[in-house]
Amino acid sequence: MSERLFRGTTSQMLLACLYIAERGIENVALLSAQRSQWADPYFPNLKIRITKAFDENVGVDILHQLKEATATVTGTVQSAHRSLMNLKAEIEVGFKGNPVRKDTLFTQLGLNKLSTHTNSQESYVTVLTILKANLTPTVKAELVQAGASASNIDTLLAQATLLIEANNVQENLKTNRKTGNKANLDALNAIHDEVSDICKLVNTYFVGNKMLLDQFNFTNALKLQGYVPSPRKKNDTPPATK
Repeated sequence: MSERLFRGTTSQMLLACLYIAERGIENVALLSAQRSQWADPYFPNLKIRITKAFDENVGVDILHQLKEATATVTGTVQSAHRSLMNLKAEIEVGFKGNPVRKDTLFTQLGLNKLSTHTNSQESYVTVLTILKANLTPTVKAELVQAGASASNIDTLLAQATLLIEANNVQENLKTNRKTGNKANLDALNAIHDEVSDICKLVNTYFVGNKMLLDQFNFTNALKLQGYVPSPRKKNDTPPATK
């Protein structure tokens, strides 16, 4: 009986493979110079096979829906970041004379969880969920009176709703667990193994090229699709030595 040889859900694994195939298309000149088998049309053909496997094992429309949800999330995160930074600065200035209230508002609205520079999608969803729940009309009036932009606050609340909904759609699609037959499972394992081998070879060929190695890290590609590794269990009994 065939066994499932990959981590994550079928959707997450195939999306990670699709991500690697697309990086292969982008870097084909560099990669094929090292390994002739990777010359065109290797990576475009690999992408076609992955997309076909997605359609057969997850659903014909799921990939398109995922791309739409991901585009919505990405666009909303970019615009929400600026709105959040504006609100944070307005609170810092407006409540400069009352640092206790300023810190309370930061905590109440989730702004204390936000980095100035890099934040994950999960961080934005967390902040905007807290903000949406706690930015009541009373708090909004207080902020506006202190100099915050009412229109910016309204935009931020709309962005919070949009991001939370799109994130939920994205995660629900990614956690699809449709079970395939033996032939399908063999095909999925084969795709996973092929893409994993690509990553292994790239990491061997291009030691020192951190940017390229980051793009061909299969675990990172899986995490981008929402995969969370299980915590390693502590083994109290040391393994037997031979």
